[in-house]
Amino acid sequence: MISQDHNKLGHRMIAKSIHEIIKAGPSTPVSTIIAHMKSSLGYTATYKKAWLGKQLAIENVYGNWEESYQKLSALLNAMQLYVPGFIWKIKAQPAYEGNQLDADHIIFKRVFWTFKPCIDGFKFCKPVVQVDGTFLYGKYRGTLLVAVAQDGQNNILPIAFAIIEGETADAWFFFLRYLRRYVTPQHGLCLISNRHESIKSAYSRDDSGWNNNNSMHVYCIRHIAQNFMRRFRNTTLKKDVVNMVKEENPEATQWLDDIPREKWTLAWDNGKRWGHMTTNLAESINYVLKKTRNLPISSMVMATYTRCNKFFTDRGRQVEAMMAAGHVYSEVAAKALEDAQSKANTHTVLSFDRRNTRFLVEERQNPREVRPPGRFAIRLDELWCDCGKFQKLHLPCSHVLAACKYAHHDFARYISPVYTLQRVFHVYEGLFGELRNEEYWPVYTGQILCPSPDMKRTSKGRPKSRRIRTDMDIREQHDRAKKCSYCQTPGHTKRMCPNITRPSTFRH
Repeated sequence: MISQDHNKLGHRMIAKSIHEIIKAGPSTPVSTIIAHMKSSLGYTATYKKAWLGKQLAIENVYGNWEESYQKLSALLNAMQLYVPGFIWKIKAQPAYEGNQLDADHIIFKRVFWTFKPCIDGFKFCKPVVQVDGTFLYGKYRGTLLVAVAQDGQNNILPIAFAIIEGETADAWFFFLRYLRRYVTPQHGLCLISNRHESIKSAYSRDDSGWNNNNSMHVYCIRHIAQNFMRRFRNTTLKKDVVNMVKEENPEATQWLDDIPREKWTLAWDNGKRWGHMTTNLAESINYVLKKTRNLPISSMVMATYTRCNKFFTDRGRQVEAMMAAGHVYSEVAAKALEDAQSKANTHTVLSFDRRNTRFLVEERQNPREVRPPGRFAIRLDELWCDCGKFQKLHLPCSHVLAACKYAHHDFARYISPVYTLQRVFHVYEGLFGELRNEEYWPVYTGQILCPSPDMKRTSKGRPKSRRIRTDMDIREQHDRAKKCSYCQTPGHTKRMCPNITRPSTFRH
């Protein structure tokens, strides 16, 4: 066994030792690397040394960061050749050697890319786009932007990506403009984002493309709550920020009233949000991509290619099997309709017009529910129910099903085609082309792309692998459970450990 103070066992030797581990999983936690070194060599590495060893191992497997930037242009050109319909846009700035312009090199600023199957698949998804950004972990700073959609099975579909220098108005405009131009040109789309001034500014620009075709920009309610907490440091209001009482803080109520209601409430959005109140879809795909965010830039782009292809292949097979089994609607829609139908059987229906389009539906008292039975107006000709679920989800609620049964209407006409398996299958019908081995790529003869020196990490100390949390942030569900440092049992900390004998607090 090697002693802990062995001067030959540095980060380079650690990198060699964990080569296969990093090759299998580049997101392997540093704590796992420390444990591996302890078990294999009896050496307890410091966090910093293990982190440096991991970065070097990543370079050995995926290439170093500088070479990866230089390779990016060749990779994007090769994808355009071998992956039909692949779209990419790079923004760079001139490079200088001292005060002299370097004509052979350019400095990377930002890149946008998307795949044709994602573009084609979005046409069959819900007309909602969520966008969000998440920072990169590697040698160079930056932010990964992602736009996602959702199919009728509630699967998340990434549709566009970008790597930018930071979440500035100019960088968001770069992303949103190309997103609109190449991926989401449809009429009447709903864009959901956090209420960041840079996103609002980019969206509102006349040349962004989003101010035409009746698109709508709405805000993530969780981020509105977070902004609210920054503005009003009131713990009493924190739990019910959306349903606050006016008498408690009129200024806070005015703050919310200044935000147009259609931007953050389901009751006023005319169903354009499809029930989505947060950017949780984009945040979920960010968690999936978290395992790639410490990779060099070219490897990160490749990871989006391979993972999107896997999404399409696996989900296409799944939907095909469901259709072959005779199913018509997605599991999500079928379950919602089944639950609604069981409730509809207890409702009482009154008709209010000769054409059987206007109804009043009364619920029967449910002994298991505290709330009193409701009475809801139905206007089938306007696709409207007072409960709001019909408009919100674009699926018949129990009241609509009861009205359809009463009037002998086929309720299927009120189900959005998005929820049919045929439509979901069309989402994943596209095929990704096979990117050939690098030796078959065309020779790239353009300017050499280099990373910006300003984006290189220079801070000392333990590298951060998580962003600073705010009041309204929610931790990822996969966070490790608490573990007691005294008895090593998960589920509690040393302060609350039941195995520690503590002095009695009883006073005589």
